[in-house]
Amino acid sequence: MPELVSESSSLPTSPDDWEKLPAFRQTFLMYVTPPGYAAALQGVGEMLYSLMLETPAEWPGWTESATKTEMRAAAADLRHLQGFLASVGRERKVSSLDPEDAYLSNIAAKLARQIGHAAAGIEKELEGVR
Repeated sequence: MPELVSESSSLPTSPDDWEKLPAFRQTFLMYVTPPGYAAALQGVGEMLYSLMLETPAEWPGWTESATKTEMRAAAADLRHLQGFLASVGRERKVSSLDPEDAYLSNIAAKLARQIGHAAAGIEKELEGVR
């Protein structure tokens, strides 16, 4: 397996920066290891996002309002993150980890449950909105 390369210095550190990396999740990009490749994909993602927002011939024909569609998308992304963190949380059970990584794996498992509750909260609210 190739050595994972960290390009964390370019990652947003504030929720206000969420649009800086709109297309590809870091949980995917962390596997893109050749130097500069992840940044290149981030650039492509920014370009696609900008093109979709700035030059749509026609907005998507969503069956629901934009807000409901955005909330469903947020819940889906939370479910992705929940699953990813749950996987990290299982690492301490299936791998030999040093104490620091075992601790972080345990934290990941706890966070997965919390994020699952957040996603369930969104889903429940959407069920009640007509």
